[in-house]
Amino acid sequence: MRAEDRSLATLDALRGALIDLDENRTLDLTRELLAHDDITPFSILNTSQQALRVVGERYEKKEYFISGLIMAGELFKEVLDLVQPLYKQASREESAGVILLGTVAKDIHDIGKNLFATSLQGFGFEVIDLGVDVSPETFLAKTKQSRPDVVCLSGLIMVAFESMKETVALLRANEQGLGYRPSVVIGGGTLDGRVCEYTGADSWSTDAMEGVRICQRLVAKAKT
Repeated sequence: MRAEDRSLATLDALRGALIDLDENRTLDLTRELLAHDDITPFSILNTSQQALRVVGERYEKKEYFISGLIMAGELFKEVLDLVQPLYKQASREESAGVILLGTVAKDIHDIGKNLFATSLQGFGFEVIDLGVDVSPETFLAKTKQSRPDVVCLSGLIMVAFESMKETVALLRANEQGLGYRPSVVIGGGTLDGRVCEYTGADSWSTDAMEGVRICQRLVAKAKT
């Protein structure tokens, strides 16, 4: 088997191990992949993201309990700990922009948020992660303090959509005090264009890498 084929097979095995919530095998395969010259840190994270989507789908179908979601999140963090040092080495020295990120009020999901944060860092962005269950007022206060290029709101459950709307409305109502109009991007596996329109955000995404590209475009547009 060619080295490239072996690497792809190992990535597929990693995906299966994470879906099965097999901690030892997931971490062993991650270490093995990191030793491959033809495997990038992004490919490992992308594969992990695919696996997490499957875990989320199984939870929605009641094939997994909430404990499975929590375990998948913790396991993903362990993969991040292994991958992140190399991911940071691949990032550019000069910041590509400042991103303020958090899961909105009444939502505590952070798997997708964490993956997005790491992806942003890999492409040279400075990320200010506020964590989960972040109030609109906290987003506003941190925007005043750090003046990010883009504010990214994460959420997975339907109640988060209202929190997103309230956060966007508060930021827009305070543009004069802020002295500028920060772009707002919403993200989460259950979003679509209708949710984006409802919240008043500038853009939306269900995919970490697409979210990175959206932030790149928004930052570039603001500089022109």
